Amino acid sequence: MRSRCLILVGLLVGCGGGLTNTGDDDVLGGSLSVSGQVVDFQTAAPVESATSIATSGLVPAPQVTTQGATFTIANIPANSTFQILAAAPPTHRATFSQAVVVTTANLDNVKAAAVSETYLGTLATTFGVTPTAAKGVLFVRLVDANGAPRAGVDRANLVLGNGALGPFFLDANLDPSRNAMASSASGWVIFFEVAPGVVTLGQAAQATVTLEMASSPVVAGNVTLADAKVTDGAPVLPTNVSFSNQIVPIFSARGCVACHSGNGPGKDLGGLQLDGGDTKIFNELVTERPTIRVNLGTPEASLVLKMPSREDPPDNHPNVTFASPQDPDYLKLLVWIREGAKQN
Repeated sequence: MRSRCLILVGLLVGCGGGLTNTGDDDVLGGSLSVSGQVVDFQTAAPVESATSIATSGLVPAPQVTTQGATFTIANIPANSTFQILAAAPPTHRATFSQAVVVTTANLDNVKAAAVSETYLGTLATTFGVTPTAAKGVLFVRLVDANGAPRAGVDRANLVLGNGALGPFFLDANLDPSRNAMASSASGWVIFFEVAPGVVTLGQAAQATVTLEMASSPVVAGNVTLADAKVTDGAPVLPTNVSFSNQIVPIFSARGCVACHSGNGPGKDLGGLQLDGGDTKIFNELVTERPTIRVNLGTPEASLVLKMPSREDPPDNHPNVTFASPQDPDYLKLLVWIREGAKQN
């Protein structure tokens, strides 16, 4: 497999599953597309300055075309999760969008927001923060099961770690709310000085809610936007997971079988075949060498979880299937392995 990196908006960006807007990685393309506009985060109006678009989470890089604030991203595989990086210098900071989830149909009217330099300056001043060029800024919108902003989430539930500063809150009008201790009707919370890499919100030790946020890229000097679904109550893991009834259906529902079977490219590229019945699939995952795809000693390190998830540095899986470690299907697989990876 050949690979190359590129310089975009003054930043070194990754290859082989990282941030790309061109490339010659000959792995796996797709036939779906995403189209939309680059808009200002605060006003939602189309950005007037020249824009550029890249993607993070897809290899090979999809085809991107732009005209003013309008963009189209083509050649996207089905069942993919990725982020759009919208840049509009010098007025707007390069900004990663919330996760874009493509299943089996094209997406239209997608809004990729870019945060203005003026707005960032206002936030930093109000919250008493001095951002450094080596770190990023993370905006998280707390939402309910229907995607509506969630008010009243206490800051004690919001954990990021690694020296990040925050959480800070925006009010219902997206203005900084210096003394707020919980989310407003906008749902937005901000962390400054976030270390580069792939991040997601953690769970507080005494959490009163469960948070599901897509694993999201953070790059030095950039802004990252993310949504986090909030569910009342502490996290509850599944138990007594059945391989035949709960695990095998995941591979069909999430598009894995279409790639890893028959003439699908994943059969050869990954050496994995996910058709032929439950016993065949079980052997492919658990017993067939040299590639055993479950790790009983460290379940989180199992290839069946790591390859279709976002990582830093990225592996050579061409797309992201599990948006976060809180994905319900990811958790079923994790618990199944913790329970011994049985053929049950």
